[in-house]
Amino acid sequence: MAFKNVLCYGTINPDLMYFVDEVPIVGGDIRSKDYKIRAGGTAINCAENIKNWNIKTSILGNSIGKDPLGEYIISYLKKSKIGFEDVILNEYLTPTCSIYIDKNGERTIISSGYETCEWNDLNNIENYDSLIIDRYSIKYIHQNLKKNNLDNIFITQAGYQEKIDYKLDFLVVSKDEIDVLEANSLLKEGLVTWILLTSSSLPARLLSRDGVLEITPPDFKTLNATGAGDVTAAYIGAHGVEDVISTTKNACAAGAIVAGTGNLPSIEKIKEVSKLVDIKPR
Repeated sequence: MAFKNVLCYGTINPDLMYFVDEVPIVGGDIRSKDYKIRAGGTAINCAENIKNWNIKTSILGNSIGKDPLGEYIISYLKKSKIGFEDVILNEYLTPTCSIYIDKNGERTIISSGYETCEWNDLNNIENYDSLIIDRYSIKYIHQNLKKNNLDNIFITQAGYQEKIDYKLDFLVVSKDEIDVLEANSLLKEGLVTWILLTSSSLPARLLSRDGVLEITPPDFKTLNATGAGDVTAAYIGAHGVEDVISTTKNACAAGAIVAGTGNLPSIEKIKEVSKLVDIKPR
């Protein structure tokens, strides 16, 4: 299945990406081998993939400035046919995310400019049947998430930072962000239905109140993991859990493709790579 209209809520910014052999030491001075700018942030990372799968999607989150970087973001959203009509424009500079990617694909990230941002609320959430949120934005919509008018909306969260005292259908989170005991507590309290614990070096785990499944993604070399976690959450948020095993395998395949190639994965490619994803009871 696929949802009809997905809202991606979270960070909105240009990614300034620098490809280096290694991150310099304090006081060091190096030159990057390559450099690129792309529209990024969790909201855009999720939405561009969902739109690529021919599903209607829009973004909300932080404000962007009426400056060249803000214009760049707007131009990309228009070209990609991603809904952005309610994104706030203000007089402050557009926030940025500088990403330093070393020869092993490891990232060092510096975000800036969010201190002056305004943030959207979720007043018109009833227009959507699925909502994807990121860990950085929870504090701005916390009260919205605790309201009861979200019962008919499938909610996926990417990452874990603020205490979860609201209901989620699916939490996609790194093992570095949450321990198994805390994850099991969220399941036991009925706050979260499914939790996907991801890892860059170990098999992932799919947790529910019914037990644990271990997921081994294909052994692809990571060139650049930027957006890999976001596309994993995006696939789940776009397709739901009518067949949770299939959705999870496809989501992990999508993440592996992005980490290994940096490209937007098509549904056809996801299904092809999904055959290489092993999933079994733990």
